[in-house]
Amino acid sequence: MSFTSVALQMLTVSLPILLGWCIAKLGFMKAEFERELSHLLLQVALPCLVLSSALGDDVKLPSIAETFSLMGLSFVMYVVATVIAFAVTAALRVPKGTECSYRFAVLFGNAGFIGFPVISAVLGKQALLYASIALIPLNLLMFTVGAMLFTGMDGGLKKQMRNIAACCKSPGLIASAVVLGIVLTGWTDWGVLGDSISIVGTMTTPAALLLMGSSIAKYRPLEMLTNWRAYVAVAFRLVVVPVACLAVARLWPGMTPMFIATLVLEMAMPVGSNGTLYCLQYGKDARPMMQCTFLSIICSILTIPLVATLCG
Repeated sequence: MSFTSVALQMLTVSLPILLGWCIAKLGFMKAEFERELSHLLLQVALPCLVLSSALGDDVKLPSIAETFSLMGLSFVMYVVATVIAFAVTAALRVPKGTECSYRFAVLFGNAGFIGFPVISAVLGKQALLYASIALIPLNLLMFTVGAMLFTGMDGGLKKQMRNIAACCKSPGLIASAVVLGIVLTGWTDWGVLGDSISIVGTMTTPAALLLMGSSIAKYRPLEMLTNWRAYVAVAFRLVVVPVACLAVARLWPGMTPMFIATLVLEMAMPVGSNGTLYCLQYGKDARPMMQCTFLSIICSILTIPLVATLCG
């Protein structure tokens, strides 16, 4: 993949984001509509997109060994990202009480909501299947480790088990589990049902990009640009973590270039939107998280082509 070709794909992705910003500024996408559309995407459209990645006569399913290797590598990548996140936060000497925000920002990218449209545009439908498989470890970690960054071990083992149970109810994770079942059984022809699922899934990309633009419109740019620590955290989120994961992936046995590119690009996505929700839910200062999220969305338009080029 050349930098120019991926940059053109990112430009294609960026224009709907700009349109979403304009629509929000003109007052056509109000807060209530955004919440409802976001809920529809996460609960219905995105799971359909995940399912559709494994359906159809043209889908090339990975072997069972490749499937579990993908999941294993995805998990190891998040272990690497966790080490980096804690090291960076310690080095930055962040104000007390905000450590959780910076750790989350470096550790978790928006691999589903934003990652799927980007991976589809850059790598094609086949890569969505691999991304869906890799989404299983991410969802499990996001709802357990991600929440623990903000709560510590408050509530003990029972609280963590409830988090895992809540994660298992996520439509995105359920869809990924069904994809895993499709891979294991080889049943990719769902007939009319599969075609219908694919139609619903196609709304994910345009709607997600419009929502991404409208979310940027909520921020006050000057307020979002004044935290130097956020720049450092975003640099690690968008560049250092993906490059470190790329090095690990190239040492992992049985990985094809497409497998590597898919997993590494997932690790190169902007900060996960759940971070701000966790801050609000657990009474943490949301400003550092919002600053990291804003900067990462803007900067990822340039860094994703760079990471894709490094993947070869």
